[in-house]
Amino acid sequence: MKSKFLVLALASLAIAGASVFGQSGSTKTGSSSSSAPAACAVKPVNVNTATAADLDKIPGIGMKTAEAIIKGRPYKDEAELVAKVKGIGEKNIVKFRPCFLYK
Repeated sequence: MKSKFLVLALASLAIAGASVFGQSGSTKTGSSSSSAPAACAVKPVNVNTATAADLDKIPGIGMKTAEAIIKGRPYKDEAELVAKVKGIGEKNIVKFRPCFLYK
């Protein structure tokens, strides 16, 4: 009986340990460009209709960039936003992607 319990306990620890270590390893590789973007920390906004205050709530977008987004409207897609707005480039658009809508 004790040996069965010991086997079950060790198996549980091995599975739990693999899950914990597997997740931390995937977090490091999750920052590569081939993975899906993380969810937005705030409700996604339409870049063509959002106020400066709405845009400013997005982590990484300050009031200056929010005003530049508004000044360059309208945007049909992400590529146009990157082309028109100084401060939003090919590298950092990845973190903003889940926060922007272009409807």
